Amino acid sequence: MQSRVRLMSGVALALALVACGGTGTATQAPTSAGGGPATAPGATSGGGGGATVTDPCTLLTQAEVSAVVGQPVGPGLKDVEPKTCDWQYPADGVPSIQASITIQTGNTLADLCGPGDSALGLTVTTVAGVGDGACFEQLAGLGAGTNLTFSTHGQVITIATVLGPAATPDQIEAADKALALAVLQHMG
Repeated sequence: MQSRVRLMSGVALALALVACGGTGTATQAPTSAGGGPATAPGATSGGGGGATVTDPCTLLTQAEVSAVVGQPVGPGLKDVEPKTCDWQYPADGVPSIQASITIQTGNTLADLCGPGDSALGLTVTTVAGVGDGACFEQLAGLGAGTNLTFSTHGQVITIATVLGPAATPDQIEAADKALALAVLQHMG
């Protein structure tokens, strides 16, 4: 339970630090000559036919994130945490829209998608059709919205989007899910 609260707080902190104009290393997923994703430099061969990924910025392209959030985001940045990559709009300045992907280490899907805790205001909802298992996690009072955590190829990954103050929970969840499905395509 505490790891989920730390995760939600950590994602909120990472998004807040990016919003405050932190600097970082820009990374963009490579593409092949045909325009599709090439083998990501942070990916290694893994079991189950897919790749084990170590660089979260290789899991989505700037164009994919821009299409999902509806604004031209900047390149993926690893500002705070090496297992987290953030994209934001506007690319420079205080962002109004953000997307974040985190490769979880030390947590299983069961750790993060187990029963919620109403005393802490944590709601967990199972999501079908994403990876080997998935859930939405929402912490009451957390302005960043809902996170989507899923597993694939033995890895646990969390997606979080912030779409601005007018966005509904359904819009945020749809964006999280669209980004997760794009990640699954890159991982094969």
